[in-house]
Amino acid sequence: MLLELKIKNFLLLDEVQLSFDKGFIVFTGETGAGKSLLVKALKLLLGEKGGANYLKPNCEQAEIEALFSIDNSLSKKLEEMGYTIEEEIHLKRIITSSKQRAFLNGSPVSLAELSTITKELISITSQHEHHSLLSKENQLKLLDEFLGLKEKVFAYQNLLNKYLSLKREWQELKEKIEEALLKKDFLNFQISEIEELKPDPKEEENLLKLREQLKHLTQLRELYSALKENLEKLYEDLSLTLNILQKLSKFESSLEVRGKSLENLYYEIRELEREIQSLEVALPEDERDLDAIEARLAKYERLKKKYHRDTQGLLLYYAELEKELSLLETGEDQLKELSSTLENLEREVLELALNLSEERFKGKTKIERLLIQEVHTLGMEKAIFEISLKRRESRASSLTPLGIDEIDFLFSPNPGLPLRPLEKVASGGELSRIFLAVRSLIKERKGLGTFIFDEVDTGIGGQTAIKVGEKLKELSKEFQIICITHLPQIARFADHHFVVEKVLGERETKTFFKKVEGKERLRELARMLGDSSNIELAEKFLE
Repeated sequence: MLLELKIKNFLLLDEVQLSFDKGFIVFTGETGAGKSLLVKALKLLLGEKGGANYLKPNCEQAEIEALFSIDNSLSKKLEEMGYTIEEEIHLKRIITSSKQRAFLNGSPVSLAELSTITKELISITSQHEHHSLLSKENQLKLLDEFLGLKEKVFAYQNLLNKYLSLKREWQELKEKIEEALLKKDFLNFQISEIEELKPDPKEEENLLKLREQLKHLTQLRELYSALKENLEKLYEDLSLTLNILQKLSKFESSLEVRGKSLENLYYEIRELEREIQSLEVALPEDERDLDAIEARLAKYERLKKKYHRDTQGLLLYYAELEKELSLLETGEDQLKELSSTLENLEREVLELALNLSEERFKGKTKIERLLIQEVHTLGMEKAIFEISLKRRESRASSLTPLGIDEIDFLFSPNPGLPLRPLEKVASGGELSRIFLAVRSLIKERKGLGTFIFDEVDTGIGGQTAIKVGEKLKELSKEFQIICITHLPQIARFADHHFVVEKVLGERETKTFFKKVEGKERLRELARMLGDSSNIELAEKFLE
């Protein structure tokens, strides 16, 4: 239930703070006074997108806050979502020109989370929602809600999604096999071409190194020879130096450390000599192999350029080609296996769809009877209402997210008029009342404590308006009902009455909300009746 609402710097509102109680609450005021601002603010608080266009002129930030009381079932659900909730929940939305922020009990939440949470708190219905009754999909959803079939619809949808996902997988595999069949010869050619080369990154690296050696063989030999000669000379000089240093160290102990360093260098030179010898021996005898190496490297370059890959990439591409070709060997078996699973799943999902359809056909008569009763209490005593259900052919192509049924709400407002689809025959006022009748029957939404009705009085007046007021009053025994109305026939039933006023100043226009009681309320009812000074008229009307 909505307990408090605060709105600041929102369009024509400076700062509004409202407290609410249970029962039937109405908001009234002149046309254009700003009653719709309440609904706009609440919709934003419920997660609807909105930006700087809602800021009061010359203000940088708008704020909307609300405090709700909640029941145990919703509290547990919020705890499962990771929120620590007790008996009340505080929501806040901050709007600036550049960003949006939302909070739940002080913790930041996304707009998506805000929308999910508030669906369990409050329902706002306006003329747009009334027209949602004209949607065949919404009509089917309403029927399922009436009959308590939500769990079965959910189970069916899960199985349908599984079936559709598997069907996509089957289709993709089928297309890949067909593509592989068309490319079979080309695949085999590419595989054999790469197999002939037998690409090996290490081999290529060695060939490149060997080619450089062969190209500079004479120079390498000369360099090795010169290096050995210099090392030999260095070795002889170092031996002589070491001998002298050892003799001196007998007289000067500090030179022993230097002697060790030179001794290490001596062994390093001997090791380098041996390494140079090995490298020189390993050199090719002559350049005769250079042509063969160039030819082998040319094959590498040709394939690398052709397939736009390096040598390692050629190996990976080869594996991809083999995998694609193997589809022709193993893919058919996989496709048969998937086809079998798909057939079983199709049978199961069709069976669930048929069971769902049978439940709808079985329960629709009761719902028709209850809706007709509700519509009659709302001033359409002779109206007839019928739910037309047609079952499509039982096959996979007939399946939709809501089953295999086609629905139509048929309506006749007056005797002698044939039943016709709701969208072709119902006026705005009739549609509003039918929507209210539907809402009156759907009372299974545990945790939802507040209904806000905007424009429920569209196209009605007189005794019909009284009937609508009585119905809203009746609903307020189970839910908190907030209604924005122009009609005194509806406002008279309110437990709590708020008036919305617009004040025109020289520089700006402001909207105010005020709770009225006693004589103030009588004056507002008198205004709605056409004579704001006639308090006696309002008193009689209220009686």
